[in-house]
Amino acid sequence: MRLPAERGPLSRTLFEALRGGSDLPGPAAVRPAEDLLADEDVQISLYACQQLHYGGFDDVDDRYEWDPRVIGLRRRIEDDLEQAVRDRVKVPDATDAAEVPRILAELLDDPDSPPLSTYIQREATGDQFRELLVHRSLYHLHEADPHTFVIPRLSGRPKAALIEIQLDEYGGGRLPRMHAELFRTTMRHAGLETGYGAYVDRVPAPTLAMNNVLSTFALNRRLRGARTPERASASPR
Repeated sequence: MRLPAERGPLSRTLFEALRGGSDLPGPAAVRPAEDLLADEDVQISLYACQQLHYGGFDDVDDRYEWDPRVIGLRRRIEDDLEQAVRDRVKVPDATDAAEVPRILAELLDDPDSPPLSTYIQREATGDQFRELLVHRSLYHLHEADPHTFVIPRLSGRPKAALIEIQLDEYGGGRLPRMHAELFRTTMRHAGLETGYGAYVDRVPAPTLAMNNVLSTFALNRRLRGARTPERASASPR
């Protein structure tokens, strides 16, 4: 996978620097956005910074993963992204761990519109289904990897429960059963490219933002509770 296409002045400067052609931009290079979740330039920049902690890029030196200037830029954008999410999402009051699954189910219950899965199953055209696969591929082709960052940041029962969940996500050690591989097989049968990041230049800022939020939760230990599946945090085992 190579660096994606630039989408503005921040990503242009950042990508040129990551290729070794200029100085890296500092946190001050990030300009306030009217709607951060829809800002193409900022979201693709954060996506690139975070991707350095996953598979990286073929045209970027791996040592940039821990370059203090990259970390500083990433942290600045992540802080802004976290605030943007907090401004839009009401955080439930603290409650007993046993109540977490019920509360999450209530948050996801939306009687005003049918579930996406129902629409895809009953009404979606082939083109609409393929479009959904393209958007979802940024996450599902490395499904479970963000959660894995959380494992060493937990202890006791939550850690044991999360590891059990991850074993299933990774197919119990069998490649054909890995969830990411199952998604890749679906894309192949739909006539789509199956390489990770193949469609990063086609997806808009909101799709990037969704993935960036998940990685922000994974890469910041203080936010580990937002990245831990409810089954792990509430498991009685």
